[in-house]
Amino acid sequence: MWVSIILAASIPLVLLIGYWNRKGATDDKTKGIGWQFIRYNVLCISLPLVGLLALNNVLTGEVATVIAGIVGFAFGKTSDKS
Repeated sequence: MWVSIILAASIPLVLLIGYWNRKGATDDKTKGIGWQFIRYNVLCISLPLVGLLALNNVLTGEVATVIAGIVGFAFGKTSDKS
């Protein structure tokens, strides 16, 4: 049960830390959201989510396929810099 609570709490924590990282200090310029930041968020949210679903025996093939598609899109997308 504690593992599920920790995994569930880590998902919003990743979002908050990512927001604080992009926001910067009060006198700094706000950072943009690039593909590296999106990849970081996708990976750091999907791994605890898969673990949480697997521990509670609700990870089905369809859910795993959707999560794999999201991760595949995030890591398969190339940077559009010329």
